[in-house]
Formats: sequence, structure tokens, C-alpha cells
Amino acid sequence: MYDTLEPHLSIARLASYVKAAEGNRQDAIRLYQWNTELSGAVYQALHVVEVVLRNAMDTRLRRWNAEQINAQTGEHRDGDWLLDPAPLLRRLVREKELAAGRGRAERAIRGHGRPVSHADVLAQLSFGTWRFLLPDRDPGRKRLWNDALEGAFPHRKANPRDIVKAVDGVYKLRNRVAHLEPLLDLKNVRHQYENMRWVLRGIDPVVDEWFVSRQRVTAELRRHPRKM
Repeated sequence: MYDTLEPHLSIARLASYVKAAEGNRQDAIRLYQWNTELSGAVYQALHVVEVVLRNAMDTRLRRWNAEQINAQTGEHRDGDWLLDPAPLLRRLVREKELAAGRGRAERAIRGHGRPVSHADVLAQLSFGTWRFLLPDRDPGRKRLWNDALEGAFPHRKANPRDIVKAVDGVYKLRNRVAHLEPLLDLKNVRHQYENMRWVLRGIDPVVDEWFVSRQRVTAELRRHPRKM
């Protein structure tokens, strides 16, 4: 089977699996097949985490944006920070990314006979948007955390730095899955699974319990063909 699949999957792609299987090419194919199953389970878990995280942060950002004064009109801004962002959000998210999100949203609803909504644009933003709104040395991000985003994690039991570290780890795992890279570092996958749970618990422990009852990551990890 290895000889049949190698030309289609490529030597370079299979090299990591051959190495992990200590040169056993049939075990390498089994590892590759298992990796696709684990990747699917991780992506399913990431789906929940990303949606819950973005909605928690979006709720706080909408409230914060509505409290900001439009310098030109002297009136409060709209709560829709994606269509009418305050200057700080326009800088942190970057107008180019917001415009790209609106463009993708417009294409997604083309033919539906309605204008683009906040929810349409929200669905088009990347995980990186949320990762890089969290606090760092940038005074604007610190301000946004203190004024708004801290409230997205009402059940957190750690400092902001730990939240950033957890979300960053999940973000990097998501990128590996999105680019079809091997997930052979089982210690890291287990660690990021715990980070997913940690983030969800900070938002709502009940959501975390539901997540655990539905996820397939731990089951796939137990099915590792070489028990590494």
C-alpha cells in the first residue's frame, strides 16, 4: 500500500510518518490514516471553541463600541463595531481585515436579497482576529481588555497572560490542522485540548461540560496505532 500511495501523497509528506514509525512504511500509512482522523476530531473541537470565543468577545465589543463617542458627530457610535468601529478597533483589527471580512460576507449572501449584517461579517473573521485582540504590550490592547474583553471570561481563574497563552496555543494548533500538517506531537495535542477546555471554562463552565461530552479528540488519541 505504501508504494501505491507514495506517488500520490508524496515522499515529503510521508517522511514525518515514516520517521515516527521508525522506518516501517506500513506503520507509516497507518499513522497517516490515523492522523486524518485525529485532525477531523481536532477541527470539530476547534469549531466549538472558535464560535464560543468569538461570540463571547463580540458581545463585549459591541457593548464597548456603543459607549464610544463619534468625534465628528458628538454622538455615541453604533454597537456594530464591525460596520462602524471606533478608531481603536479600526487600528487593532485593521481596516484591511474588516474590509476583507465584509467582502467575503457580501459574496456569501449574494442573491439573498438583503444587506450584509453584523453576523455575516462576524462569521467571516479569522481565529487570528480574536487571538490578536487579546492584551499584550500595546496600550490599546490593554485598554480594550480592561474596558471590555475581560468581561468575556467571567469565570476565569488566571491572569490575562495565561488566557493569551492558551488562546495562542489553540490558534497555532488550528493553523496546523488548516494546513494539513501532521499532529504527531501527542503531548502538544493533549495540551491544546486542555487549553480549549480552559478557555471554555473561563467563558462558561456549562459549555465546557457540553464540549467534553461531544468531543472526539481524547478517543482518537487513545486509538494511536503505535501507542506513542
